[in-house]
Amino acid sequence: MWRVLKENENGLTFIELITVVSIFSIIVLITVPKTDFFSSKTSQMRLRMVANELISDIRYVQYKNIYENESLYLILQSDHKGYYIKKTGTMVKKVKTKILPDGITVYWNINENPLEISFSNQGAPTPGGCTISLLNSNKKIDITILPATGRVMIKGNY
Repeated sequence: MWRVLKENENGLTFIELITVVSIFSIIVLITVPKTDFFSSKTSQMRLRMVANELISDIRYVQYKNIYENESLYLILQSDHKGYYIKKTGTMVKKVKTKILPDGITVYWNINENPLEISFSNQGAPTPGGCTISLLNSNKKIDITILPATGRVMIKGNY
C-alpha cells in the first residue's frame, strides 16, 4: 500500500538507487564462480551437449529407417571434426551438417574412414555396432550402438 511522504521525509533519489544496484551487482559478480562453458576445449557441459545432440541424431536416423522407410546415413567425417546426415536415392541430399566446436573431436572403433552408420528396417545398425568417442582436452564420452538391437547408450562420468 502506498503512503504519502511528509514534508520532512525524503525518498531515495535516482542516483542513490543506481549506486545501491551497482554495488550489489559487483558483490554478486565476485561471489559467482567462474564457469568454463564457452571454452569448448575444457568445458564438460559443452561436451555433454554435443554428445546428446549426436545421440539424438543417431536415433533420428534409426527412426527414419524403421518407421518411414527412408534410407538415411549418419556419416562421421574422416577429419574427426564433425558429422552429417545424408539421404540417398535419386539425388544425394545432406539433411544436416554438424561441425564440432573447436577442441572437441570424434573417434570410432571401426576401421572405416569415414564411418557410415545406417539402420535396417528392424533397427539393427548396418556396420554391426560401434563405439563413438567424443573427446576434449580433459574428458571423454563414449556412445555405443549395440549390434543386434541398435540401442544407443552413453558412457562416461558426466
